[in-house]
Formats: sequence, C-alpha cells, structure tokens
Amino acid sequence: MAAHQAGTSGLYNRWRMRHVRAAEGLSLLVFAWLVILAWRRSALGRARQVRITAIGAGAIALAVFASQALPRIVPPTVTSIARDWVPLLLLTLFYWQAGGFVTGADATFEGRLLKLDRRLIAPLLAWCARHPAAGVWFLTYAELAYLSYYGAMPLAIAVLYLTGCARSVDHFWTVVLLAAYGSCAVLPFIQTRPPRAIDPEWSAPPFSGRVRAFNLRILRSGSIQANTFPSAHVAIATACALGLLHVGPVWIGFAFLWMAASIALGAAAGRYHYTADAILGALTGAAAFVLGAAWNAAN
Repeated sequence: MAAHQAGTSGLYNRWRMRHVRAAEGLSLLVFAWLVILAWRRSALGRARQVRITAIGAGAIALAVFASQALPRIVPPTVTSIARDWVPLLLLTLFYWQAGGFVTGADATFEGRLLKLDRRLIAPLLAWCARHPAAGVWFLTYAELAYLSYYGAMPLAIAVLYLTGCARSVDHFWTVVLLAAYGSCAVLPFIQTRPPRAIDPEWSAPPFSGRVRAFNLRILRSGSIQANTFPSAHVAIATACALGLLHVGPVWIGFAFLWMAASIALGAAAGRYHYTADAILGALTGAAAFVLGAAWNAAN
C-alpha cells in the first residue's frame, strides 16, 4: 500500500501543473479571446474563422508546451532560455491572428487621421522638400530609426542577460506583450489603411532611398497590409525602453527611450503610420508599463 501511494505521489509530482509565467498566462488568455471573438462574427466567413482559430490553437499549444512539457524534457537552464524567447514568436502570431479580422477600412476615420497629419507632419515633410540637403539626412535617419524596431526586442533581452538581470525577463515580456496585444487587439474593431496608401499629397517623403525601399520590402512580405491603431511599433518600442529603464542600467533605458522616440518619428515621417498612431502607441506602451509594474508588485 505504501509503495503504491509512493508511486502515485511520484507520478503526480512528475505530471503536476508547472509554473506558468505571467507572459505565458497572458498569451493564453488573449489568443483564446480572439478565437471566441472570431466565431461570434459570422460575417468573417468560415475560412477566416478557421485561420484565426488555427493560429490561436498553435500559439496556445506553443505556450503550453513551453511552460509544461519543455521543463520535463530538457535541463532547467535550456528551458529558461527557450521560454525567454518564446514570447517573441507569440507576439508575431498574435499580430497575424488579429490581422485575420481585417476586412476593410473606415474611410471616415482615416479622413480624420489624415486631417491631423496635415497639421502636424505635413509641414515637416514640406520643410524637408524645401531644404534637400538637410531633408535627405533627416529622412534617412527617420527610415533607419523605423528599421531599428526589428532589433529592439532581441537587443533588450540581450541587455538583460549581459547586465545580470535575466530574472527580470518575464516581467519585461509582460510589459512588452501588454503593449503589443493592446495595440493589435484593436484591429477587430478599428481598421485603417497606412497613410502612404491613401494620402495623395504626402503618400511618401520627398526623398526615397535604399533604406526606405528595404523597409517597404519588409512590410510587403511580412505585414498584414493594414494599419495598427495605436502603432504596435511605437507601443512595443516604448514598452521595451520603460522596461529596461525599470530593471536595467539607467543609461541603457534612456538610450532605448531615444530609440522609441525616433521610431515614432520615423513611423509618422515615413507615412507608415498616422501621427495619432504614434502618439497613442507611446501612451499604450506607457500604460503597459504601469500595468506590468502593478502586476509584478501584486505577485
């Protein structure tokens, strides 16, 4: 009897629920939510509903595998490192899952966003056109800043490793995913086209170079061809910066804040996003940081 109980106890300990990180738990909730939302919208059509469900199911399976199965089959150090990087893939999957809801654009809302752009960003582009020498340098910097977004998250994780803050990776991802999910989760409700696709006067900056061509190539092959309102680029970059400012060296945090501000400028000046997208993206990133800090303090 004692041997049977010991065997049962050992089996239970082996297969009991493992610790789920905050970032993983958050991901499970948002992917499931979009699946439920998709099946409540019959207008999407069966093909879109199935695609949204398939992406959600795959992401949920990935999060469960990382948190429950992986610790049983590989050493703890390998498990920890792998789980540090899984959220990067989850973030991408959520972007594509939310993109499945995009069926059109709100032209009236786009008009309001463009009206604000003509007041805020168009004068800057007009200045660049009148001053070619300075304009080329400024717009090249803006394009490079926008391109730097793609390295922001991997670089931030590397910074946490190198500065001895690896234990803060889960908190960092909680903040970043709150910003990313908060931005992309608006897609089922507010759908707009990028300003470069619809604004006849300022559809592109006055000077287009190789960096811009490269940025456009990335977007043509790797985006959902729709605008995120708020800007996910800016929200994520801001969340990265504030997260590092909180747990990493202060000077690195401020360097990332400069990067986030530059990405916001590049998003608007390059006509990748409306000015309102960039502003609200920064506010979304800040709100995600506050919520993430509150969650961390409560747990």
